[in-house]
Amino acid sequence: MNELNKIIEKIEKFAPPELASDWDNSGWQVYLGNNSANKILFALTCTLDIVEQAIKNNCNLIISHHPLIFEKINRISTENSALLPIIKAIQNNIQVYSAHTNLDSTEGGIADKLAELLKLKNITLLEQIPEDSLLGRVGEFAEEKELNIFIEELKKILKTDNIKLVNPSNKTKIRKVAVIPGGGASFIPKLKGIDVLITGDVKYHNALETKDFAIIDAGHFETERVILSVLKELLSEFPVKTFIAEEKSPWEIL
Repeated sequence: MNELNKIIEKIEKFAPPELASDWDNSGWQVYLGNNSANKILFALTCTLDIVEQAIKNNCNLIISHHPLIFEKINRISTENSALLPIIKAIQNNIQVYSAHTNLDSTEGGIADKLAELLKLKNITLLEQIPEDSLLGRVGEFAEEKELNIFIEELKKILKTDNIKLVNPSNKTKIRKVAVIPGGGASFIPKLKGIDVLITGDVKYHNALETKDFAIIDAGHFETERVILSVLKELLSEFPVKTFIAEEKSPWEIL
């Protein structure tokens, strides 16, 4: 058994809560007063299936990226399916902690991990989105790459076959790359001076706003799940068993 506060302190030192956006709800989602953790399950989203995986693996702590609670809860009821993970966690004495936008933006967090996997050089904050600049990174390849070849490389890196491309300027070669893991489509009108943006959740009207660079929509899930192995390694110093949840994107491509 381990002192829970030391585990949480380690996470919050890596991803300081003060880095979280004002609208975010990072931190404890379900806290039952337990001060120890024997087994930990890492997940992007704490769904009912994830809680059941925690039960199966005898985990009493779930650390998720996406917060379990965002909106005000007026009544706890099984009639509300969105509350079932909370109810199930409480029934099984499982606590849930989330590190969201602070984990996106921290040094070595999701944005940096994605840039690292792409082997980008000269990585800096994406300063063109000043209110949320920590959420994105911009860097460049050592050499110019063929866009179509890079897309195939990216599929292998993110372990996905499903990538959407927006390319109104018909770019064939790319070098300067912006990455905004998760959903970064709202920042598209502010970006310039890049060859390609890699993000997720690009909607129809977002795509129409694109002019001078290409956009690769690699998926919200796919661009963020890269952080789970980082979290597992982060807590490797503790004598506690850790598991990475089995998750998949909710989308099916038919």
